[in-house]
Amino acid sequence: MDASSQSVILAADRLEKHVVGPSGSLEILRGITLAVHPGESVAILGASGSGKSTLLGLLAGLDAPSAGEVRLLGENIGELDEDGRAALRAGQVGFVFQSFQLLPALTAIENVLLPLELNPAHARVPARELSARAHSALEQVGLGGRARHYPHQLSGGEQQRVAIARAIVDRPAVLFADEPTGNLDAETGARIIDLLFELAGPVGTGSGQGAALVLVTHDTALAQRCDRIVRIRDGVLA
Repeated sequence: MDASSQSVILAADRLEKHVVGPSGSLEILRGITLAVHPGESVAILGASGSGKSTLLGLLAGLDAPSAGEVRLLGENIGELDEDGRAALRAGQVGFVFQSFQLLPALTAIENVLLPLELNPAHARVPARELSARAHSALEQVGLGGRARHYPHQLSGGEQQRVAIARAIVDRPAVLFADEPTGNLDAETGARIIDLLFELAGPVGTGSGQGAALVLVTHDTALAQRCDRIVRIRDGVLA
């Protein structure tokens, strides 16, 4: 695998994941190899329990594989400690989760500001400039007028849009999304997906920021909107 190539932004080589349970060792993933290119949208499609969310966590460096290698932005993340992985992701990687994961004690704009404030690269950037960037991200998702609202004052769809604004505010190179519409009704979910593809697509397409999108889903129709589908079944690529 030549994951250092500039044409590959994320690569996995022979990934395996095993866990030990009451009945012994359980093999969740085995022999996973794939590559993702800048600006490309890739769907990881599979049924519940197939290992797709586990794979996403490994690709994002949120978990460590039992064997194999992941290179993210040219770095072997297995060679980095937790702080090193966090530093690599800062400003480069965005996440959108099914459960939104907004901090309830923070307003919408404060939630969106978090990745900017936690990125050491912005340590000397004036607070007003960071706030302006966060507000611009909320404007992109149509929530500029809800900046001072708390999560409990927003609908599920609005909360997910805040989560997307938080994910894209630092213009990441890679955007990971794990069942991002799972807690939404069909109509709201469709709007969220339209927004996600518009924002994450190649530069020059709508509001595209050039981010690669890696999307976990069990929805075949949603997967077909991506440039490429990776099907996973019982821990292996089908």
